[in-house]
Amino acid sequence: MKITCSIRLLPLKVEGKDQIYGLVDEAIGVIASSGLKYLVGPSETTVEGEFSQLLELIQEIYKKMTPLCDRYVLEVVFDCAKDGVNIDEKIAKYR
Repeated sequence: MKITCSIRLLPLKVEGKDQIYGLVDEAIGVIASSGLKYLVGPSETTVEGEFSQLLELIQEIYKKMTPLCDRYVLEVVFDCAKDGVNIDEKIAKYR
């Protein structure tokens, strides 16, 4: 059953906006290469998939970011429902 996961990377101990955006772009690159459906927003990226796929994705982001950034916060929020959840149904009314 598909659910959604919102992911927010907050790099700490960095020098300026360009470095922050570059690190966020690296994390989004991991998401894009996962093959899962995703939607980039201004403050977080939402990904749709099976729970196990999303956990694997979080682990891949962790592996990618740890050598690139001395310290960061990785916020992860899962939206789960018995009948499943998808990005399209969540934003349909706004598109």
